Amino acid sequence: MPVLLLVWWWLAAPYASPADLPEPGAVLNDVVSLLIGPDAYHTWTSLIRIFAAVLFALIIGSFAVFLTRVLPISETLVGAVLLPFLNSVPALGWAILGVVWFGVGNFAVIFVVTLILIPFCMVNIWEGLRSLDPGLQEMGKSFTRSNTKILWRIQAPMLIPYILAAVRLSFSVGWKVALIAEFFGAQAGLGLVMNRARQSFDTPMVFATIIVVLIIVTVTERLVFDPLARMFARRSGTGVAR
Repeated sequence: MPVLLLVWWWLAAPYASPADLPEPGAVLNDVVSLLIGPDAYHTWTSLIRIFAAVLFALIIGSFAVFLTRVLPISETLVGAVLLPFLNSVPALGWAILGVVWFGVGNFAVIFVVTLILIPFCMVNIWEGLRSLDPGLQEMGKSFTRSNTKILWRIQAPMLIPYILAAVRLSFSVGWKVALIAEFFGAQAGLGLVMNRARQSFDTPMVFATIIVVLIIVTVTERLVFDPLARMFARRSGTGVAR
């Protein structure tokens, strides 16, 4: 399918307006510029922001879910208040608030992406906790009554496939959110590149930005997440992280 789409693009571009469907060669030049050329700084900036946001979202989401295990009284607050609240606020709303509160810069973008990704991390880890082998947990309770020890020595290692699934999903979604956040509140990044291209009617650069994101996500999926998913799935005996 991608090959057929490329062939169609190559054949249709000469007959279309450059503003609507640019030549593949022009787009390829911009793709190279964004990956290894003078504009690669914007790509690396976005990538670092997303890595940071995924890490923060995983830490905060894990803490919130684990808190419900250590302190069951907090489950209503986390599950019925915090999670629905974060799920209901749109990315555009957080992007505007991030600029208003923190100005234009890295922190505003990371703040927005982190808040959008927290629910994805929470849901995956929560489902992982619910599906843990009750026999192992009962065995753990026979050795200690400490919920904290059971959490970190038994439950946490068994959650690795679910944590990987959360990171995998967050990384893909993070790109979509980061472009929106950078569109409004960044001095560098692919979102800013796309915004400038829109303002100057530089359609090849818009296409190139989209293609670069597709390349990064696809390569990361194939070379990083897929091998890790297979490894942890074999160790845990589950196919969750596929």
